[in-house]
Amino acid sequence: MHWIDIVILISLVIAAISGFSKGFIVGLASLTGFVLGIYLSLRYAGVIEQILCNATGSQAPYMYVIAFFLCFIVVVIFVHFLGKSVEKIVEIAALGFVNRLAGAGFGVIKSLLVFAIIIHLLNVFDTGHNIIKPESKEKSIFYNPLSQVIPGVLPFLKNQIDRNKDENETPAIV
Repeated sequence: MHWIDIVILISLVIAAISGFSKGFIVGLASLTGFVLGIYLSLRYAGVIEQILCNATGSQAPYMYVIAFFLCFIVVVIFVHFLGKSVEKIVEIAALGFVNRLAGAGFGVIKSLLVFAIIIHLLNVFDTGHNIIKPESKEKSIFYNPLSQVIPGVLPFLKNQIDRNKDENETPAIV
């Protein structure tokens, strides 16, 4: 086992413990809140900026940043409370242990995805192999499989985005 594998395994154990303690629902809610927060903030920060500028009478250049973070925080908090509410319902239904076990698995999957992204970025930007030597990559159990995740997922995501754009650009029949 190589040092890369040891780092990944330690992180996976920590992610599993963290996921188990949070549970699947709260873990999913936090990830959803983060992604949805970024998406909605990017989409509506300009609108919120205008509302803030009108309300304060200020045209400060940092209003967009304030609007972005305000939207992000509101979305994350809302999704968090929604997740907590659903978790209470799950606990009432006596599925608390299943929720926690699924949370451990979800934590491991999220951690593996983070490592896949890091490894992909290393492969793209460290062309001189200054950070991780080729021998280390070859000896690692996890490096090669994780290095194939992002290149495999990106074409799928691109196709989904293109298909959604095409569907949204199609004029509606009245």
